[in-house]
Amino acid sequence: MKHMLTFGALLLAPFFVLASGDDAPSRYTIDAKTSTITWEGTNVTRAHNGDIAINNGMITVDNGMISAATVVIDMTTINTLDLEGGSKATLDRHLSSDDFFGVEQFPTAQFELLQLNPLRGGENGANFSATGKVTIKGRTDEVSFPVTVDMTDGGAKISGEMVLDRSKFDVRFRSKSFFDAKELGDKLIYNDFTVGFKLVAGK
Repeated sequence: MKHMLTFGALLLAPFFVLASGDDAPSRYTIDAKTSTITWEGTNVTRAHNGDIAINNGMITVDNGMISAATVVIDMTTINTLDLEGGSKATLDRHLSSDDFFGVEQFPTAQFELLQLNPLRGGENGANFSATGKVTIKGRTDEVSFPVTVDMTDGGAKISGEMVLDRSKFDVRFRSKSFFDAKELGDKLIYNDFTVGFKLVAGK
């Protein structure tokens, strides 16, 4: 059964506080080669998962605090991991089509950080709460989620996951937000999909 990219779109997100004594803002680059973004989506009968590549990403740190961050995702790299051969190729094509993410018209998705706050007692070691804007297919929605930040020499490692609602981005295929759930039956694909990320940032 065709399934939803739990993207992107998706997408991804770098956030952290850097300890810096410089007054001038510093910029750090997300390493697209060592960073990873994964996705998972589900329908009534099963789940699919995969990964997607980062196009570019940048953060700005001002007076030891992050003041801006963006991550651009290459939607043309949608890649299914739980299937092989013809089934994999078919799902990759379908997710890239206008039924889902329309990558020919919308080849990138983007995350823009709005706010990053310290978090105590977060699950799975999360120590910050991030809020940002996700743009997929030209539609933008705001999302909040926990992240774990591990400082390194001259950079940081950031990991976590966010849950996105595909209906917010006009991804309609077999969605109960656009079609009758009873008529869809076991062909229904759930709106929510999960995007996991492990980001490496440095100069």
